[in-house]
Amino acid sequence: MSWWAPSNGKLKRYTETWPRRIAIVFTVWIPILFTLEKIIVEPPPLILIIATLIFSAFFLRLYTFDKSIRQKTTPSKIPEALYFIAFSSIGAILYTAIPDKLWLVPTGILTIFLGASMMSTFRRKNLTLDIIGRLIFSTGFLINLYNLARATTM
Repeated sequence: MSWWAPSNGKLKRYTETWPRRIAIVFTVWIPILFTLEKIIVEPPPLILIIATLIFSAFFLRLYTFDKSIRQKTTPSKIPEALYFIAFSSIGAILYTAIPDKLWLVPTGILTIFLGASMMSTFRRKNLTLDIIGRLIFSTGFLINLYNLARATTM
């Protein structure tokens, strides 16, 4: 479900997966946002802002990446900036909600940023480093799911 475009230029199979990408994003993020809402002191405005950032970044990424692969240009960095703000906000919320093992929250967020940076840098350039970046990103995401679960039990 990555944003990797095939080097042979055949995009049919790639674009056929977009409905699944959308379903996966909603399947992953809706429960996370509902869980996050339970640990935020003033949930409605903040959770709506975070949800807007995440879904705007996703759909903007979908649009800009589609445009870039068809025009063979570099995708916009705006979605990455939105994701950065959203993940940083989630990290700040988790950091304040978890009194012990405070090092684990920044580790998870920094791991996400490192993996995302590698994916962005090596997309279309080096598949091996792109995959390593995805593994690092996934590790950070799992650490933050763990942090989210810990925050709900406190």
